[in-house]
Amino acid sequence: MADIAETNVLCVGDIDIDLFVALPEIPGFDQKVGGRHLGQMPGGMSANSAVAFTRLGHPARLMAAIGDDAGGREALLKVAAEGVDVSHVVKREGVNSFTCVVLLSPSAEKSLIRLETDAYLPSIHDIQPEVFDGIRHVHVTYGDAALTEHVLREAHARGLITSLDLEPPDIRRAPDRLSTVLRLVDTLFVNREGWLSVREALGAPLHSGMLKRGGEIILTMGADGCRHIDAHMGSPVETIVPGLALDAIDTTGAGDCFAAAYIARKLEGAPLLDRLRFANAAAALATMAYGAQTAMPRREDVDDLLKSLEAPLMNAEGPTHA
Repeated sequence: MADIAETNVLCVGDIDIDLFVALPEIPGFDQKVGGRHLGQMPGGMSANSAVAFTRLGHPARLMAAIGDDAGGREALLKVAAEGVDVSHVVKREGVNSFTCVVLLSPSAEKSLIRLETDAYLPSIHDIQPEVFDGIRHVHVTYGDAALTEHVLREAHARGLITSLDLEPPDIRRAPDRLSTVLRLVDTLFVNREGWLSVREALGAPLHSGMLKRGGEIILTMGADGCRHIDAHMGSPVETIVPGLALDAIDTTGAGDCFAAAYIARKLEGAPLLDRLRFANAAAALATMAYGAQTAMPRREDVDDLLKSLEAPLMNAEGPTHA
């Protein structure tokens, strides 16, 4: 395994305060249901991935923004306590931090309400050259298309590997810049809804030829697992890995964990199937507690889960001999 003691991953995007509410069902218009307040915890796609990277053995740097409120400061302190480098996070004076209301169903699935502020994301002017020092991989979101394109171009100029976690609301906000951004991406993470949103935005089905040369797409499908798509000799090649059946409590942040786990193993030179299985296992473990970052697994947790899944398969092959 490569030496991963130093910060080598840069996550650019959001950090927020997640407000969790458990509901028996999501109400419709002019309906009322009783809910249970589960607490306030740090979140944000980029902050979640930075915590996941760090717990999995790849110390990450976070480039994000917060307001000057108590919630933002608390979220930043908790992320920093995980070992994430937050020295480049900018503070916006006189504004509240970005907040997300998370509505949890009994099945552990969630609905999200994003309350964006002027501290939602860093600006292009906040991206200083030193933020890339020591970095091997840059992981971004599409919350601000201009910011994403700028960061990816800077990464490309430095010969860094890149990944993009693409969310449907962000696609719909800036469909006109998507094709340009995709050409700067090595690894694209997208869920089922995002897959359809890309097709609608570009007028054509998503394929790996839309990315950088040699790029790959990972379609995440929750409990159903994941699908990897790339090209070989000009033809698309698909690899499907089923998900893991764990008793999920809260799926918030599981996709962010999946992306970090996959890239972590890719940076270590792991074969494709190992990367996908590891990411599936990490994402499954990330659903075992309330809060996007609470259950982000450590490396040994994922390894132990994978070993426990292999044991029945080995025993089914027959007795082993010393």
